[in-house]
Order: sequence, then structure tokens, then C-alpha cells
Amino acid sequence: MRTLHDLSDLRESRFGQPSPRHGLNLLWWFAHECVQIDSNGRMIARCDPENGDFGFCLFHNRERLLPYSNLPYYEVGNLNTTDSLPEYVTEDYTGYLDDSNTDRIIVLFNSRWNRFDSVYVTQHSDPVKFDWNHTYCINPLTRTITPLMKHIRRSRRKEFLRKTLNDSCQITIEEHSRHSQFPSAAQSVKSELNQSESSHSSTEDDSCSKCCKRLMMLLFIFAVLFLLLKLKI
Repeated sequence: MRTLHDLSDLRESRFGQPSPRHGLNLLWWFAHECVQIDSNGRMIARCDPENGDFGFCLFHNRERLLPYSNLPYYEVGNLNTTDSLPEYVTEDYTGYLDDSNTDRIIVLFNSRWNRFDSVYVTQHSDPVKFDWNHTYCINPLTRTITPLMKHIRRSRRKEFLRKTLNDSCQITIEEHSRHSQFPSAAQSVKSELNQSESSHSSTEDDSCSKCCKRLMMLLFIFAVLFLLLKLKI
């Protein structure tokens, strides 16, 4: 199994991308909220997978996706079974059988020392099975924290996403952002046209009103002159 050593490895793996996949946000959340690094570089757990915190549940490893261990594996990231993850992780979840709920983090949890001995990222190949070819190790068993985990913990979320999104995904997002501005621009032009038409219509109404007033005044004058002429006769 391939180990992801740094941000470039994570970017090349394409884990958690493209949108609406949530794996990259899930990984950033895990590194910042679930892990504390001790003086020996070990990952101390800030949550309790055995208690089901944040939707953690037992991963049985029946298909031998991960190396055999006497310690239990736990997975997290199933948006169908938890509502305790932050909004930036769940915001693109559709509730349908699509890529918005395909990513998972799996940890080897050592309850005796309250630490994560190893961490893996993976994705579903179908609603039940995980993809062997897209399962990666973030932190190997019995080793200290990897540079990748250090980078994630030192990065702000937006910076982390910018550095790990594949170039093609960034282009897609940027194009989507540009195209999404077109309706607003069109709406703005439409609004200006409507205002112009309204102003033009208002001007026409004012002109008609003035014409009517002048016509009434002329008729009144003609009527007065007619009466005066009739009286003289």
C-alpha cells in the first residue's frame, strides 16, 4: 500500500476530489480536531472512537483492505450516520448515491494509550466495498507523525485545499465560478433595461399629461371667446 508522505503525494492521489467529494475537508478536520501530537511525535486521540464520537464506527476489515492487527480499526466520514461533523465537511452532501459520501478515514486505535497508531484514507468503489486501488496510508503503524500530517496541522483549511486540489479540479472550480457570475451580470443588465424602460414610460406619461392640460386650456379659451362674441351679437 502506498504511503502519502507530503501534500504533493496527496494531490496526486486525487483523494477527496473533485467536488462534491468531502475527503479533503474530512482529513483537515481530523488532523485539527481529533489529533494531538505528544513529545514523541505520537498521535494522541482527542475523541473516543469506541464511544462513536463524530460518527466513528468499528471497521471489521473483512476484505483485508488493511494490514492485520490485534487492535481494532474504526472508520469515520459516513455522512449518512452522523450529524456531528462541521458544516464545511457536510455542505456538499446530497443524500443520494453519488460521490458526495464516498470518502472515509480509517484509524487503528490503541485504547490502552489513547492514540491512533496508524491512519488511512480510502473511498468506496460501490455502496458497500472500498476501493483497493485508492486506499492510502497517511501514518504507518508504530512510526511517528509523517510530514503530511504535520503540513495539514500547520495549514489553514483554504490554504490546504488550494495546495492539494489537482490542477484540473482547480480549473473546473474557477470556470464554474466565472460562469456563475454570468447570470448576475445578465440580471444586472436586465435590471438596468427595466429601469430605463420604466423611466422612458414615466417620461411618456408626463408628456401626455402636459398635452392634455394644454388642450383643455385651449378649449377653455375658445369657449370663453365664443361666449363673448355671442353676447356682442
